[in-house]
Amino acid sequence: MQVKGSGGSFVEQVYNLAPAVAWELGLQVCREMQVDVAQQDDAGMLLNGSLVSEEKSFLFGKPKRKEIVFAVQPLEQGCTVIVDIHKKRMEVYSLTPQNRETDKFVALFEEKAQAYLDRRICPQCHAALPKNVAFCPFCGQNCNKKS
Repeated sequence: MQVKGSGGSFVEQVYNLAPAVAWELGLQVCREMQVDVAQQDDAGMLLNGSLVSEEKSFLFGKPKRKEIVFAVQPLEQGCTVIVDIHKKRMEVYSLTPQNRETDKFVALFEEKAQAYLDRRICPQCHAALPKNVAFCPFCGQNCNKKS
């Protein structure tokens, strides 16, 4: 489900991933999108923070900040990933689309999820690896070692 609203957008999607894996992939996306984390609850799989939007302020052309909520909820099979990115204040109308950041988050998340499903992820540096690699070519971690 995707909801586009005044000042932001909300995405809720189901993935056939273990909740802990989805949480880690989402945290990687947050780092890539340079989210400033205000609160992070790893046990509850909930993150609150802010990020710089591509949108600029009307008067001074300064980048606007948007609030972000990222959450993972376990399901019987897989999990639900929720991303809500919105401005601090609601707007009655907006001349520009308000879903750029959520679209970017979802695209990055799905790219990482597919890499996880197709390949292995290094437990040390989280790089996507081919299935038959014994050692990570990026950090040297033994990928056959059970944690």
